Amino acid sequence: MLFRQYTLVVLWLFAPLFLAAQIEDADLIFRELRVLDGVWFMPQDRGDRLELWAFENDSTMTGREVRIKAETSDTVLLKSMRLELRGETIIYFLTVRGLNNNQPVPYELILADSDGYLFENTEQDNPQKIRYQLLGRRELQVTTEGKRGNRTITEEYVFEREFTPAGMEFRIRGGLNVFNIRATGNFPASDNPAFVATNPQTSPLPGWELGMQFRFKGSGGFIALNAELGLMGKYSKSKSSFTQFDDSIINYVRDVSYRQVWLTVAAVPEINLKRDGRLTILAGPYYSRLMFNGTSGDEKPVSENKLFDANNDFKKNDIGLIAGFQYRLNLGKKDLGGAFGLRANLGLSDLDALYNRHCDDPAFCNGRISLQGISLYYTFNMLGL
Repeated sequence: MLFRQYTLVVLWLFAPLFLAAQIEDADLIFRELRVLDGVWFMPQDRGDRLELWAFENDSTMTGREVRIKAETSDTVLLKSMRLELRGETIIYFLTVRGLNNNQPVPYELILADSDGYLFENTEQDNPQKIRYQLLGRRELQVTTEGKRGNRTITEEYVFEREFTPAGMEFRIRGGLNVFNIRATGNFPASDNPAFVATNPQTSPLPGWELGMQFRFKGSGGFIALNAELGLMGKYSKSKSSFTQFDDSIINYVRDVSYRQVWLTVAAVPEINLKRDGRLTILAGPYYSRLMFNGTSGDEKPVSENKLFDANNDFKKNDIGLIAGFQYRLNLGKKDLGGAFGLRANLGLSDLDALYNRHCDDPAFCNGRISLQGISLYYTFNMLGL
């Protein structure tokens, strides 16, 4: 009997720990609660009621609930809140004037499901339970339940998300790409058996890119502008040749891999499909300057004449368009606003500096060379470190 009584006492003392243990993946749940970050408001006759949440670090969020007086626009603090991740436990601290001698009261998260996030402290009278439920990403329902005498008291508030304040992010972007040379035109046809030509054939090669972004977020959470600066390694292959047997034999061959590094500047608007959503689309112009062009492969004629140097086959300036989408997906426990992106790069400039330099025959001058490719990258906000 005595052992049974001790067992009941131990179970009662450690009941909060057992309840907390029922919450699996507490760090993931806390990350979900990060959606509270921002300003939520509810209009009332006595003045708007607001809940304001802010992210402090990867385990702490702080909040306040205030009322703005309709007559004077003064702000009255109603209560202070704090969310903390402690190991496998998430605790909601509530500070209200007149409750617990104005000291924070802890409420443990005991349930997280489709009905929201339920915090509980049965040692308190009112409230004993606090539930936060997101109704989409625009509305937040806060429900409290407690005891007043023998009666159960329930209060419910529905807040609407306010416009996200404008701001700036400094982001780092890195990834891989695949580029190809887009060639138009061809060598002229000839009935002369002394002239044999092979039209240019191109194929893509994998490359890389590394850069930085200044992301200017507009109010409302729908539109942002990315100002980008970075280096892009664009690699590709090209193969062409012609041979002419006349008074002198001219044997021209290009079977090389181009290894190019371009400095790129871009201004890319970014649009959210829904306010502060994960999926965004982006499109905008870019300007690139060729910083380095190296080649490897079969290159004839071998001469010191720069006309036949494959390193000089491309013009230095390129203008084009970027279009694609990004999906917000953070890596690691610390939320840095990470996002994966996939975008297409379409060059619009004619980069041909080979056939049109000394071109008496118009048939050799009607081709265009441009670069086009696809980039897969990851970007994150350095200011979040």
